[in-house]
Amino acid sequence: MNFLKYSKQSFQRGVVMMFGLFALTACENELDTKVYSELTPSNFYQSEDDFNSAVVALYNPFTSDWGTEDTGDGVYYPSLFNANNRTYLLRSMLTTDEIENGWDANLESFNWGPATWQGTNETVYFKIRYIARATSAIDNMSKSTFVSDAVKNKYIAQAKTLRAWLMYIMYDFFGPVNAKVDPATLTSTVIEPRMDDATYLSQIEKDLVEAMPDLASMYNDDAPNWGRVSQGTARMILLRLYMHTKQWEKAEAVGKEILAMPYELQDNYADIFKNERNKEVIFAVSSSTAAPNWYPQHVFPDNYASSPIIARGGGWYGYSMPWNFFDKFESDDLRRTTTIISSYTNTSGTITDRTNGLRGAIPLKYTGITGPGPSYPDDVVIFRLGEVYLSVAEAINEQRGPSDAYEFVNEIRARAGVDDFEGMTKEQFREAILDERARELYAEGTRRQDLVRHGKFIANAVTRGKDADPGEVLFPIPASVVIQANGIVKQNDGYVD
Repeated sequence: MNFLKYSKQSFQRGVVMMFGLFALTACENELDTKVYSELTPSNFYQSEDDFNSAVVALYNPFTSDWGTEDTGDGVYYPSLFNANNRTYLLRSMLTTDEIENGWDANLESFNWGPATWQGTNETVYFKIRYIARATSAIDNMSKSTFVSDAVKNKYIAQAKTLRAWLMYIMYDFFGPVNAKVDPATLTSTVIEPRMDDATYLSQIEKDLVEAMPDLASMYNDDAPNWGRVSQGTARMILLRLYMHTKQWEKAEAVGKEILAMPYELQDNYADIFKNERNKEVIFAVSSSTAAPNWYPQHVFPDNYASSPIIARGGGWYGYSMPWNFFDKFESDDLRRTTTIISSYTNTSGTITDRTNGLRGAIPLKYTGITGPGPSYPDDVVIFRLGEVYLSVAEAINEQRGPSDAYEFVNEIRARAGVDDFEGMTKEQFREAILDERARELYAEGTRRQDLVRHGKFIANAVTRGKDADPGEVLFPIPASVVIQANGIVKQNDGYVD
């Protein structure tokens, strides 16, 4: 993240604090039932630099690099937005119709379960430790008397936003978990049960609403701090939360708040993913040569040489876009013709396409990459304005029908060079907006959420020949967690430990 680089001293303190926080929540089991800490307001939280170091450590899961070893259990976990097929970003794609890969048979066939969803195979659930770490940091920063309220509130707001975001990510994959949000529980050896839905969702909303006034509006024009969460980020998490829970009135309201901010749709779709810090991007994982973006390397066939979009060597060919999904795009859709490769010249000089060996389209998205790879310093886009337009349109349709929703979706379709939506019923618009989100947001990690919200996640998988059951709308709690909790932490419905 860029803000880690603006001073060597700050970066070093961030690394030291990161390991301090790992030690702070190192535990004897996978439930974070104990906190061992010597970091208190009396010996650490005594300057803005200390506050910054504490918060920098909480950004650790939100990177595109491979990951880190968590001293909570000694396991090396990929970061949430790495291109590894076990991460939050990729599991949100690979369990849907938009991207396929053959590297994980359980994931590919919907044959996962509690026993396979643990250890090195589970990279998302164990980020729950960072919720406890955020709670500890918030508590200690709140108690410090060494900095001004303005400084204190600025960093507490970031910590609350990151805690809320992690809680949303957990909810998306697993439902409510037994997150530690009360500092009084951090040193307790008592295992708490999972929160109920209402309490859990209320905590996410509370953190974000409380954080909002003390967050910077946006960082697009502030390169040294690009990669920090902002008011735009907090509102996007709220928007996804409200969409996920079908709170349409709240979704419309917060979406329109974002539209009123000084973000701007880019004129050209491909530019969103080429130009760092452009005004359409609300939050991106800020990548660099030290913490790079590995996604492009995963999509190029090993014999790739060139196409009208880009020339470079072959890749790892892990992920491709099924032709059925590619065919959702109209033939003149600029999103299809500028960021997806449907044919290429191979190293033998032969044109390869769907008729002679290309198993699916190449969903490159990041067409501004240069050089042979395998990694690139191109930011991974997570939240952007295009999604807001489509979410507002969907929220309006669910409340009042499509009449007032067309203007928002047609802004997106106009940029893609395709005809406006018009003359639809509410039900027709609902189906159309789901497909439009697929075309606009492909490979950005939203497809699973969209299919779940529309009640189509399992049916979509079954249509593709997967052995999918209704309970698999949520992923399982790792078996080791349920066993160690001796039944206090309940497994998700549909799974047997």
